[in-house]
Amino acid sequence: MAQDRPNMKLCRFPFFLVFLIIFSGCSNDEPELQIFTKDFDFNLEEYEWSPGFADFPADSADSVQFELKYAYTEPVVSKLTKRSIMLSGNNVNKDLFMYIKKRIDGLRPNTEYTLTFSVELASDANSIQPASGSVFLKAGATHGEPKSVIEDGRYAMNIDKGDGAAAGDDLVSLGDLLTQSNYAGYSLITRTNTMANNRYVAKTNSDGELWLIVGTDATVEGTAKVFYTRITVVFSAS
Repeated sequence: MAQDRPNMKLCRFPFFLVFLIIFSGCSNDEPELQIFTKDFDFNLEEYEWSPGFADFPADSADSVQFELKYAYTEPVVSKLTKRSIMLSGNNVNKDLFMYIKKRIDGLRPNTEYTLTFSVELASDANSIQPASGSVFLKAGATHGEPKSVIEDGRYAMNIDKGDGAAAGDDLVSLGDLLTQSNYAGYSLITRTNTMANNRYVAKTNSDGELWLIVGTDATVEGTAKVFYTRITVVFSAS
């Protein structure tokens, strides 16, 4: 029996070597899956997100009535207890779009990424909200910088954001901003494209960049004010 033991070890070694070769060969055939998360907690800092507005007159005499405002602000007097990015506008034409954007680099060039957005914000749109319209949250990513440009005497987006509740080629709709309480003030809500069952894919440019954009598309007249407290984006590429 003692003479058999060395032979058993010699027999097992080649099989282990063959398994290692086969496993290595298979792993080279499979694309590498890359999954990571970008988490922006605005209670800590602003993370270089920048604001913008669209769908309002370019003429200053007309645009002044929209009362467009932006601030990185301390907690407001309400249920909101976090620092946040605030956007506000008087939706005179029932079409105002308010957004924040940020450039993400270090990605794979010319690569499609599946993005899952989770946006936490404070909203005061409760059951008192008029039935004639609402404010809808949208998110997306583009390989070029999204911005407001003047077209036909008004500021419009240089991307396809859709209109109202409808998504566009570049932005997915995450739903409206109605809260679940009758509290006459701001309450924190979270919207995601997982809840909306909307898969979103964006392709990077040749420099491995994407521009994230999150915004509100209003269809109701009156002042709309939102406080973004946190944005989390999960990136997945293969």
